[in-house]
Amino acid sequence: MILKNKMMDKEKRIELYKKAIDTWGIEAQRNMAFEELGELNTALARHRRGRATKEEILTELADVTIMCEQLAYWLGYNDYEKEIDNKLTRLRDEKLAKYE
Repeated sequence: MILKNKMMDKEKRIELYKKAIDTWGIEAQRNMAFEELGELNTALARHRRGRATKEEILTELADVTIMCEQLAYWLGYNDYEKEIDNKLTRLRDEKLAKYE
């Protein structure tokens, strides 16, 4: 499956997450999530010192997002989306409302 410059829809991403977890197991994917989070942390720290590019950060951010979405699939994707919606509503209503 080659995805040059095409966005993959949610259904296809979830299929891919299921296949990854079925292939390597959840423990390996949790470990990979830790690794990708560490790489994003490193890229952000390097960027702060002028030693990493925006593209490097975006690459690591994409890796982290993919791993987080795999974990969300494993835990229940609909619950994950509800939690994101709750957090965004709280950001809008409780946090940002103070600055309006």
